[in-house]
Amino acid sequence: MQILSETYVREYSHGRTIVIRDAGERDISAITRIYNIAVVAGRSTADLTVRNMEQRREWVDSHNPRDMYPVVVIEVDGVVAGFGSLSKYHARAGYSEICEFSYYIDKAWARHGLGTRLVAWLIDAAQRIGFRIAVCVVFADNAGSTALMKKYGFTRYGYLPAACRNGEHIMDVAYWYRGLTDGKDAQTARSEAEQGIRGSETVQVTVQQLAQ
Repeated sequence: MQILSETYVREYSHGRTIVIRDAGERDISAITRIYNIAVVAGRSTADLTVRNMEQRREWVDSHNPRDMYPVVVIEVDGVVAGFGSLSKYHARAGYSEICEFSYYIDKAWARHGLGTRLVAWLIDAAQRIGFRIAVCVVFADNAGSTALMKKYGFTRYGYLPAACRNGEHIMDVAYWYRGLTDGKDAQTARSEAEQGIRGSETVQVTVQQLAQ
């Protein structure tokens, strides 16, 4: 198997740089903070209480081996603004060709195209790693994530009404999947993500493959 390490760099006309990179110990605090923003806001996670750093560290460490189940952060000018991951869909071996992906963006950076960049990166990574199917679970009223599922060729294969209670809110859950051996390829996903970023830019993509 090959380990894929990719760094996306975006140089904006207004001087901002966006980088997607592997998450490490130094990122646990930011990952915890961003996730807890989602917990408090509701409607994007089924966790009802905030998580501490040790709990989020355990979550990151559960992505093992990391060359198959990456956890990445997205930085804006060196500041972590979100994170995403590919996770095991199911513990049973027969499902090993399926991955589940998730992503969270700091509320301060919503509607800046960062979610689009992460979804494109996760699709690209899942294809290169060799997964056959990617799935994502989205609250049905999450318009942003639903739009991204449709944009990148996902099909809704399940819908569970009144699945999650968060305080006074009862939310439906939608289940999405995409085959990774056909449809939009990684290059198409990356190109479409680039079109969603505002402002003129120059693009540098560095790909390093290390044989294990």
